[in-house]
Amino acid sequence: MGKLIDLLYGRGAMKYETNESFQLLFKCWSLVGVKPLKPYRFGRLLHIGVCWFLLLLCPLTFSMGYLQTLKTEPIALQLSLLQTAFNAIGVPVKTIAIVIMRTHFRKVEQIFVRLDERYQSVSSRQQIKKCVVLSTRIFTTVGFVFHFYGSITYLQAFFTNSYPLHTWLPFIDSISQPTIRYWTHFIFEVFHIVFILTVQITLDSFPAIYIRNLRTHLILLTERVSHLGENPEFTEKQNYDELVDCIVTHQQLLEAKNIIGSVCSITIFIQFIVVAIALCISLLNFFVFADSVQQAVTLIYYLGVILQIMPTCYQASMIEDDSAKLPDAIFHCNWLAMDKHSRKLIIYFLHRAQVDITFVALKLFKINLTTNLSIVKFGFTLYTFMSNMGIGQNLKELLE
Repeated sequence: MGKLIDLLYGRGAMKYETNESFQLLFKCWSLVGVKPLKPYRFGRLLHIGVCWFLLLLCPLTFSMGYLQTLKTEPIALQLSLLQTAFNAIGVPVKTIAIVIMRTHFRKVEQIFVRLDERYQSVSSRQQIKKCVVLSTRIFTTVGFVFHFYGSITYLQAFFTNSYPLHTWLPFIDSISQPTIRYWTHFIFEVFHIVFILTVQITLDSFPAIYIRNLRTHLILLTERVSHLGENPEFTEKQNYDELVDCIVTHQQLLEAKNIIGSVCSITIFIQFIVVAIALCISLLNFFVFADSVQQAVTLIYYLGVILQIMPTCYQASMIEDDSAKLPDAIFHCNWLAMDKHSRKLIIYFLHRAQVDITFVALKLFKINLTTNLSIVKFGFTLYTFMSNMGIGQNLKELLE
């Protein structure tokens, strides 16, 4: 806990490394069985087996639980369970994608180690420290919102003597004694939901964290490039070597971006689809079917769903803007003070740097704030269409 507080406020160590931004992420992945700990022992293998059992169980339990409530529960609760079921289906799919491509993260760590070695000044190290702190805050903020929604769900179920999300647990639900059955189901369901929420936190926050660290090193490179040729103590060869090193740094950043983009592409595409569906269901439930209590819960869920894609889309939009500043920095550096060979190399660097750093979900959707806004607008558009057609009100009257 003390280490987490230090990371949140940037206390403790005087010198931070970029890879410290991923400490919480990797620890949570180890906790939920995504990143196995070595050496492989029986206890650790059992832990991984239990985690994957819970992970692969969630689409079945949530979906079957929703189907069982169709004849017994009000439509507002049914819609709440439906939106949760869609989210639950996407969790194991995204997790499997992470496990398959997990080795890519080690390559990115090695690149960040090489990038950190280039920046030893106080101001540069301060920017890296700021990035580590911000990455930790992104992770903890997403975690707080998700688990806050979970806590509201548990408390509501506890005080109404019901189940949080009415999941399907056939072996527990077959217990004959009602009190034992209720508490066994309730405790298992709470534990299962906490586990799924923890997995969801890691899946939704890791793209934003990795892109934020890329942004930091892109900003450092832009500042470094803007001062090329300004050091009067440098010889022509030193200026040339500094320029070459800047080009190598840019290539390493592009390599890291391609690796991160290949992992994010699948997970973010799945999340875009899940969020679009969940937002439509949430709006329909909020404006048509839910009572005041259910509206409050639905609103918290709605904000949580937006938070699933918003940090990543924001960071992706910001890195697009940051990458557009690099060619300007190259053009305005003191290239007149450099030799002819360096000037030719600057032209090459300027040409390469004009390609914007963008992230795309399965080559279909750009990952940025424009796409994020389009998904949110899609939910409102669909609700407006249903409202004007009277579909929601007619369905409510039919069910009542």
